Amino acid sequence: MDLQDGLLTRRTIYKFKKDSVDPALIRRALECAVHAPNHKMTQPWHFYVLQDEAKERLAQRKKEMKWEGFLDKESDHAKKAGEAAYQYINELPLVIVVTAHRYSVNPVREKEDYAAVSCAVENFMLALWSEGVGSKWSIGALVQDQKLHNIIGAGEEESVAAVLYAGYPQEIPKRQQRDLDESITWVTEAESKT
Repeated sequence: MDLQDGLLTRRTIYKFKKDSVDPALIRRALECAVHAPNHKMTQPWHFYVLQDEAKERLAQRKKEMKWEGFLDKESDHAKKAGEAAYQYINELPLVIVVTAHRYSVNPVREKEDYAAVSCAVENFMLALWSEGVGSKWSIGALVQDQKLHNIIGAGEEESVAAVLYAGYPQEIPKRQQRDLDESITWVTEAESKT
């Protein structure tokens, strides 16, 4: 698969086969990830590959977070939602938490580093896709959860940028048509504002 095909065909995958992903393939994808552009070569990313007990703890935490969203935590609905979240995480072939190191209190530098981490995540996902491995980039409440930091052993200077779920796709969603022209403005003259 060439680069442009990968860019145009990659999809967010929600359902994965249970087949494991070869660690050598993961390592190659991570090698691609860390070749992302980054201002001043800060290389602000860190990839935590969750396995065994760590993945189990993440699944348990996801279950707890589902329960915390219900007024009646003992209801059948709350229990089913919690169990579904637990099963989903626990059965994933690959879970990787990506953090961004905070090297500066300068908000511009922080934005630059977060952008670099986002580029690294995209590189990783595209490298996986080129090998037939799909992925899902998850954010939301979990990335803000201090218990996730504890599970992965992240330092205080790290913030979670992504929780990535990956594996061989059980199904590949259809492409949603995007109107390119809605995303482009060709600027030919600078506007003067005085």
